[in-house]
Amino acid sequence: MIKVLIADDQELIRDSLKIMVQDSEIKVVATAADGESTLRAQQRYHPDIILLDIQMPGMDGITCLKKLREKEEKMQVIMLTTFDDEEYIFDSLRYGATGYLLKDISQKELKNAIRTVYDGGTLINPAVMKTVLRIFSQMANTQPLKTGEDALPDSIHANELKIIRLIAAGLANKEIAQKLSFSEGTVRNYISTILQKLDLRDRTQIAIYAVQHKLSAEGTGI
Repeated sequence: MIKVLIADDQELIRDSLKIMVQDSEIKVVATAADGESTLRAQQRYHPDIILLDIQMPGMDGITCLKKLREKEEKMQVIMLTTFDDEEYIFDSLRYGATGYLLKDISQKELKNAIRTVYDGGTLINPAVMKTVLRIFSQMANTQPLKTGEDALPDSIHANELKIIRLIAAGLANKEIAQKLSFSEGTVRNYISTILQKLDLRDRTQIAIYAVQHKLSAEGTGI
């Protein structure tokens, strides 16, 4: 059972999202109307996934996300917004959001997003991804970076490079395991090692790192 916490300042949206996502595999354990109540609900219910609205009164979603990550909480956070705003997108990814979705998403897409993130994947709305790529392309132009395998430290091994590329391609741990004929436990161990070697916080940052340094899975045979 996937435990979900929904945080949005509008009661109608909270209720609608609860109806949309709840089924035999997904249970909404709590709802919250602002950042402070989200933090309290997280401590009480320990959800696997938080659907977190960006625009909330008092403590907004970005500040709430930052505080959750400061506590090193293990749950995954999907940011929900009606805004395709570069500042929100950048801050969401910088503070460790695992997904970033616009609120006009369909019921099927939202449920799939929850399952994808729960299984260890990352998910960004396609319309938002264009903005993400533009942001990091601009950053690369103003702050020249090494690209390709030259960007990686010598300590990164071949299998770790494959996993970096597959994470950037959006694959979840189970899919990576199937692709490389590894167990999911082995994939998780590799990811932990990659995070240490690259001094990154989570798999979302691995994906961003791969995009910034042009570590595409295309043409690699994986």
